[in-house]
Amino acid sequence: MKYISFANRVLETILFEILIVIVDLSGSMKTRDWKPSRKAGAIEANKELIRVKTQHYPKDAVGIIGFGTDAEILHEPVQLAKGAESLYKALRRLPDMGYTNFTAALKLAEACLFGKPTSTTKTVASRKVTAFLSWLLYDKPHQPSHHIAESLSSDNCLRRIIMLTDGGYNEGGSPFKVAERLKGGGVIIDCIGIGRREDIDEKAMKQIASRNPDDGSIRYCWIGDQRKLIKKYESLAHHIRPA
Repeated sequence: MKYISFANRVLETILFEILIVIVDLSGSMKTRDWKPSRKAGAIEANKELIRVKTQHYPKDAVGIIGFGTDAEILHEPVQLAKGAESLYKALRRLPDMGYTNFTAALKLAEACLFGKPTSTTKTVASRKVTAFLSWLLYDKPHQPSHHIAESLSSDNCLRRIIMLTDGGYNEGGSPFKVAERLKGGGVIIDCIGIGRREDIDEKAMKQIASRNPDDGSIRYCWIGDQRKLIKKYESLAHHIRPA
């Protein structure tokens, strides 16, 4: 058993992952330097991630969060064996959402991963998340939520976030406190920058991202074209294993 991030351990056998993909839907994502747009490139990469994950890890769950001026659950976490098509449909309907609020997106991901409502979580979505986690862990729809959180902290369930952006945060205040809270709670965060590299706050991205246990490298990368982005998401679809 090796350390994956901070004091969080991952066993050789992971029963399932709960992965939240966070997609920047700010106005700059409509830029056409990636044909037909950066937003379209992000959609295709996430579709490939869902395809690979469904093929290899159908018991895993994926949810989708979009963010701009605020953040929104665009699809609550769903087990891929039953919900892959629904996730594809959600990706085809991504809205445009204004500015760039990292903090709201990370807080909403925290709510999804732990089944805890926040001020940014819509009541219906929060209930769906809690019911999903309860079913996934116990097959008992009314299991108390504190037992859910307890089981999610086990080594057999890995919680992850993949966050994609083409800029820096300009709304919602500093995201670093919630990022540290997530990583301290065992969540592995990958950050992806796309578009014009000079527009991305790479320092912030590196501070939000997790570190690899073997060499201390940061789980952030900038990707300059759509083909490489799709390849990266194919790789990220696979389970993280101990070093």
